[in-house]
Amino acid sequence: MDLKRIKFSTDTEWRGSGGWSFSNTLAKYLSKAGWPIVDSLQDADIFLITGPTTANRDVVKMAIDKGIKVVFRVDNIPEDYRNRGTAVSRLKDFSKMADVVVYQSNWAKDYVMGLTEVDGAVIYNGVDTKTFFSRKNKKNKEIVNYLYVKSSTNENKRWPEAKYYFRMEWLKNKNSKLHLVGRWGREIKEYNFGLFNEPYEYHGEIKNPYQMAELYRQCDIILIPYYNDACSQVVLEAKASGLQINTCFSGMTGGTPELLELSDISAERMTQEYIGLFNLVMQ
Repeated sequence: MDLKRIKFSTDTEWRGSGGWSFSNTLAKYLSKAGWPIVDSLQDADIFLITGPTTANRDVVKMAIDKGIKVVFRVDNIPEDYRNRGTAVSRLKDFSKMADVVVYQSNWAKDYVMGLTEVDGAVIYNGVDTKTFFSRKNKKNKEIVNYLYVKSSTNENKRWPEAKYYFRMEWLKNKNSKLHLVGRWGREIKEYNFGLFNEPYEYHGEIKNPYQMAELYRQCDIILIPYYNDACSQVVLEAKASGLQINTCFSGMTGGTPELLELSDISAERMTQEYIGLFNLVMQ
């Protein structure tokens, strides 16, 4: 089949969060495989909606009217309170309007299907392993570097649990240090993130993948107390970077157990699965 032109519902710049990282990585590897990425819906053969909050109904209807195939990717049930009360209704509508729905894990498929009522495909996210990889020889083996990342203000990221868990670990080993990446309010940053004497370093919001990958390689353990993440990009990047995944007190929830069992987390695998789906949709 001829290669088809893909329009993403978001731009594909890498901005640190899971959704942007997914779009950037897939667009990069689709282009490598010869699939053109276009900016205008007018030029597209396939419209990829990367999440229910990244498109509006008028644009999706326009794509359908023009005969453009619609692929709808969904990971979780979005929070209406963060999207002016329209997120869940768009989730329902887009799943009915799309030619195919893609879930990011089997857990997500079971969880979200209560609203979408559509039996779609499961495609796990992938990682650019040329950027995110492990460095075997650690410079300072005495210091244990912990990492916590949250690009979202979603309460399910459970920062208080990660903070408390690190405190307990630091009391056992005073050579521990916590590295923080992401978004917090001004007040909590001014008051040391609620930490006491525990050593930490705040790196801000990292929007460069190579800088983020280097920080992964500097660390030993990543704290993942996230509650019911369908397919955490942070888990995949940390796994590719050789970090120990520690789910704190919560244990593994959502799609995380599936990701830790996933043998091929590469962007190449993800891209080939999307290409297979695109070819099927065009037929």
